Amino acid sequence: MHESSTLMTDYLGTAELSAFSCHRGTGLLTEFTGTATVTGGYLTACAEAGAEVRPAFHARAEPGPAVGPATYRALRDHLAEGIAAAGDCDVVLLDLHGAGVVAPGRSLDVDVLRTVRALLPRAVVAVTMDLHANVPAELPELADIVTGFHEYPHTDAADRSRLAGDLALATARGDLRPTVRLRRLPMLLPPSPTVAGSPARELRDLVRAIEQRPGVLACTVFHGFPYADTEQAATSVVTVTDHDPRLAGECCDEVADWLHGHRERFRITLLEPEEAVRTALEGGPGTVVVGDGSDNPGCGGAGDSTHLLRALLDRPEPSCFATLWDPPAVEAATTAGVGATLRLRLGGRHGWASGPPVEAEGTVRALTDGTIVQSAMRRGKRADFGPCARITVGACDVIVAARRRQVLDPEILLLHGCLPERYRIVGVKSVNHFRAGFAGAAARMLVADAPGPTARGIEHIPRSGPTRLLWPMSTTAAAG
Repeated sequence: MHESSTLMTDYLGTAELSAFSCHRGTGLLTEFTGTATVTGGYLTACAEAGAEVRPAFHARAEPGPAVGPATYRALRDHLAEGIAAAGDCDVVLLDLHGAGVVAPGRSLDVDVLRTVRALLPRAVVAVTMDLHANVPAELPELADIVTGFHEYPHTDAADRSRLAGDLALATARGDLRPTVRLRRLPMLLPPSPTVAGSPARELRDLVRAIEQRPGVLACTVFHGFPYADTEQAATSVVTVTDHDPRLAGECCDEVADWLHGHRERFRITLLEPEEAVRTALEGGPGTVVVGDGSDNPGCGGAGDSTHLLRALLDRPEPSCFATLWDPPAVEAATTAGVGATLRLRLGGRHGWASGPPVEAEGTVRALTDGTIVQSAMRRGKRADFGPCARITVGACDVIVAARRRQVLDPEILLLHGCLPERYRIVGVKSVNHFRAGFAGAAARMLVADAPGPTARGIEHIPRSGPTRLLWPMSTTAAAG
């Protein structure tokens, strides 16, 4: 399960085996049972149906550059071994992002599906994918059931996979005869949260309403992942009906027509970091949480861009910044120890993708192992930021991490003794998912934009591959 940014491969190399958290057998059940994750939703569906679960293999890495071929072969072999050990099964439930890439440009998700089909040709195969999946054209012939998230932030992951599990089990019992239809559009949506008043919320409501129609089992609009410059990248619609291909096609067309007619509404008004900080301070009282929208590890960003951090350091108001990916800085802080003051070179380690490093003097306030349990999106699932240090630079508490990871909720702040309400501004390495986790702690939420290969202004990112021909990169892209 991987969201692969091919635009970051030049800066970060390829995703290697050490980047993946892997679980198999009973360890998989221990890790995911009761969690608000795709696999957690599958396990709930199986438990409620009284289905015998044979856990095979699960691997996930933080979004990042394309997966190295040798790494992918090793993971695929582990999956194949897990399936072989499980024996003949009626149903296969797959947790796939949908925007996985084996370097340089092969679809990871298609390869996984083909592997599963070859090993269990008669099984019902269900797939739950991320809202930002780049759905490949081969999907309808490889999967019997397809669902995806409706919400962004993805707070409905477990609900959507539970639906996929229910439909797959019903199909195996002979109660349903699913038909899958896909419509791909010549466009890619920029990061578009389903917040009140947004076009993404209207789009979500449309597919939800379609799902309530007789004969429709599932309908998902996939925004696409604009940081993968591959043939698979595109916005798409997938509808599953109970043996009604005409209805499935009509539903896909309806959503596609809506998207084409409303696509200009999805363009983003960008807010530079300095302007975002100024806007936050000019508002009313309370903590303002600012997402570092151009350097989100959840989009494959390097996680060490310094543009927003610099804007915070230029102001005397108390602030917190979490997390900056900088293993050497963590090591230096750990060596110095809590209470020590030292000169540091923070972030800026990946050229244009990161901005210049910050030269500063800071005091080490806390050292931790960086392990938390997520409390909003992926609720109940552990997350490992690696060894971390809280370093005070001027009026800003900077949480520096040894692992590159998106901040979804306040847990990594709380681990370091940082209460969000004590700060005027909290900057987080996230673009939209933080909205769910910080909803109870923020008076307001903003997103800051700086240049970078994972910026929200996707039409301004240099690219040479197939996505340059899609809207909004190309204003002449037709309604496909």
